[in-house]
Amino acid sequence: MIELLFLLLPVAAAYGYVMGKNSAKNLAHEQNRKITSEYSKGLKFLLDREEDQGLEHLIQLLEVSADSVEHYLTLATLFRKRGELDRAIKIHELLIEQPSLDTELVKSCRLELAQDYVMAGLLDSAESNLVVLVKAGFEDAREPIIQLYSQTRDWEKGINMYEAYSDLFIDKNSCAAIANFYCEAALESDDLLLLDKATKLAHQAIRPLYELGLDAYTRQDNVKAIYYWRKLLSEYPQISPLIINDLQTCYKSLNIALEYYELIEELLPISGVTIKIKHCQGLVEAGETAAAIEFLTDSLKREPSIRGFSYLLQLLSTKNTKIQDVLNEIDHLVTSYIATKPDYQCHKCGFTSHKLYWLCPSCKTWESVVPNRGLDGY
Repeated sequence: MIELLFLLLPVAAAYGYVMGKNSAKNLAHEQNRKITSEYSKGLKFLLDREEDQGLEHLIQLLEVSADSVEHYLTLATLFRKRGELDRAIKIHELLIEQPSLDTELVKSCRLELAQDYVMAGLLDSAESNLVVLVKAGFEDAREPIIQLYSQTRDWEKGINMYEAYSDLFIDKNSCAAIANFYCEAALESDDLLLLDKATKLAHQAIRPLYELGLDAYTRQDNVKAIYYWRKLLSEYPQISPLIINDLQTCYKSLNIALEYYELIEELLPISGVTIKIKHCQGLVEAGETAAAIEFLTDSLKREPSIRGFSYLLQLLSTKNTKIQDVLNEIDHLVTSYIATKPDYQCHKCGFTSHKLYWLCPSCKTWESVVPNRGLDGY
């Protein structure tokens, strides 16, 4: 009998292990069922607009399991899309107050909360949350806070933020934005030192050199204007239509027109039809109209351009006096057509305009609006 008891001991131990394991599984299953039940109940309350009870259930659930955070974020996004910003704000506030959540996850929730506040027009609350994220070195907060200061025109705050946390704002788009903050502040305060600071960022922006050249040109300091604008063209030849006429005036005022046309030669391979027309004008001044016609005709075959065609008609009218009136009439029609086309286009969102905007009115990107290229462009 005793021997039988010893034989049954392993069986009893195995039975106890299996029963214990099944009991743990049942407990986990029961806990998951409870979580699902509470989550569903909380969702029902929220969707039925019984917010207080809904959030209470969600709070209880969050304390039970942080794995449901993605569900909260999805739900908050749904509310935001529906325009129910108060609900989205409550959910995001709920999440960032949970001490059990991962630090990076809390940062993401705070960023979402800031975006809720922006959409709700609570810009001070949005700023305070974004500043917390910038101080924590959270890169995803970089663009939203730049857009916020662009919207509120708080140039000084943007500059101070950059100077305190410059390591976070070293990408090209951020540098363009900060450079324009300096430019806007410089124009408001008439402090050219701010423009000089704007040229010393990690990436050279368009506007600081443009404004410095324009200031020099206005003061008839042609040497400085040439310095700044030539430097600008070396970085951004696509903006040549903005300054090329004034730059030509600077060279002629200094009696160094030859150097101007040397610059045009340098720009020919990398610029649009505006520079090609300037090259042809140089040939005409040198008495080589036929060469100008040949050059422009060949260029238009490779890269058709309405503006180039208009100038070609003008050249042909000087060589064919018998049909000059006809050519001038055609040119008038072409010029009228050109006037209906936008001069500038945003290379990011496609926004078009007859006016230059340093900040795109559509996508809110700095320095993305440039002279139009292509068939109707420059």
